[in-house]
Amino acid sequence: MATGIENYKDFFRTAFGNEPFGYQEQLAKADEDFSSLLNAPTGAGKTNAVLGAWLWRRMKNPSSVGRRLIYCLPMRTLVEQTCSVADLAIEKIENQYPQLKDRFSVQTLYGGDVSDDWDVFPEREQIIIGTQDLLLSRALNRGYAMNRFRWAFHFGLFNNDCLWVFDEVQLFGDGLATTAQLAAMREKFTTFGAVKSLWMSATLDKDWLRTIDFDAKVDNLKSLELSEKDYENPQLKKRLNAVKVLRKAAIECRLPKGLADFVFQRHERGTQTLIVVNTVQRAQEVYAEIEKNYSEAKKQAQKSAAPTLFDSENQTPEIHLLHSRFRPAERKEWQKIFNEKIDESGAGRIIVATQVIEAGVDISAKLLLT
Repeated sequence: MATGIENYKDFFRTAFGNEPFGYQEQLAKADEDFSSLLNAPTGAGKTNAVLGAWLWRRMKNPSSVGRRLIYCLPMRTLVEQTCSVADLAIEKIENQYPQLKDRFSVQTLYGGDVSDDWDVFPEREQIIIGTQDLLLSRALNRGYAMNRFRWAFHFGLFNNDCLWVFDEVQLFGDGLATTAQLAAMREKFTTFGAVKSLWMSATLDKDWLRTIDFDAKVDNLKSLELSEKDYENPQLKKRLNAVKVLRKAAIECRLPKGLADFVFQRHERGTQTLIVVNTVQRAQEVYAEIEKNYSEAKKQAQKSAAPTLFDSENQTPEIHLLHSRFRPAERKEWQKIFNEKIDESGAGRIIVATQVIEAGVDISAKLLLT
């Protein structure tokens, strides 16, 4: 299908707001085989690389990738984040290139949010983003969260004419071996249309994919990494070489009150502070103590005649609590917190969380306590 769009750099810039790095361009080359392994550092733009490459190849050489991009992730927070990136990219592309209006769509499959009726249009080009439990179970003909009489329908859709992308594979557990076995079975029994698999991570080891049926193929997998030119890119160089000072926290931080006091003293205006703890109860206690500290400080400031931090409005930082016991409607607001830029002239933001802040979540902090 002719689109009149000829420059990948312009296309990528429209979708994601920046020039593609060299490896991102390499992945999108429509006349070359699609890579099977992508090993790139955190913050190097792996998600954008895959989304941009699939969209571009579907326009320039559809047979090089399937008509469905199945983006498989280990955790639901990563699904929400990736879905936001994909939705925004397609919206920008459609605004810039009206000829692509309604050509691509984004669907989600994870606990509590399963897109309905997307499978009524198997001929459409779709980005399906979900957690490994819902996606891999469909590829195994045992689809979770769906009527068993539709299992075979999804079994066909998820094993034919698609590109499987497995992100943050170090978190997959037993699911990783399943992905390799499925890839081997598809090659052995053949499929309708192109079916390729891409495994990617910042800590990828191809030996993780050595299963009984896939072992012989591992050494021949096409791999893509950042080039020397990529590492010299000013934007990427700044990100990868950022100085991160590590210090052991005071023993008082073992208690919620001590940790809250430490944060109260060290949090800087106009920045984000992130506290990650290992239980919901501890997160709740630390959050309550931090709120108490700022509430008492504000009261003291109102009584004092001397100028203080709290003289003007909105000088108390935003304080957020994130853990697994929140309801789905409340969890949807988390992505807004992750995406919203900090007002550098304001008081900043403090986030207290459990491990719902997972590897791969796109979030930065000036001060991190864990």
